[in-house]
Amino acid sequence: MRTTSLIAALGAAAAATGIAVLPASGQDQTGSRTLTFVTTQKHDDVKFIDVKPKGESVGDGFLLSSLMHRDGRVAGRVEGQCVELDATYQAQMCHITAILAGGQITLQGAGLNKKLPGVGGTGEAYAITGGTGAYVGASGSMTIKGNGRRDTLTFTLG
Repeated sequence: MRTTSLIAALGAAAAATGIAVLPASGQDQTGSRTLTFVTTQKHDDVKFIDVKPKGESVGDGFLLSSLMHRDGRVAGRVEGQCVELDATYQAQMCHITAILAGGQITLQGAGLNKKLPGVGGTGEAYAITGGTGAYVGASGSMTIKGNGRRDTLTFTLG
């Protein structure tokens, strides 16, 4: 099971760039704004849950937790829970929350570890489902690129 779902925890070594924040009022913005963070994941940041039968199977999952960095400083934390739903394409669905100084951003999405014929890639993209504080009414998406140990998370707020 791929651990980059969130960061993943939950995928890269690119530096954080293009930082912009929604206003504290939570009002919608015209155009999109981008928040980019780099996460580094330690072994203890991910906990795998193996349900019967033993080994990777439908129903297995993982919990992830990782610090997010911007400009070499801690900028927040990402927390997530994923569950494996399909053995054929090794699909997993994840619920993720990014905790930032101005509030939280909630996300949901799914990923595949094997390419789906006629559809393509295994990249990770999550829908922004809402937020709190400066992110009230947030929408858009978040993508993850990396290897599960060091990932770049790019939030595109629309």
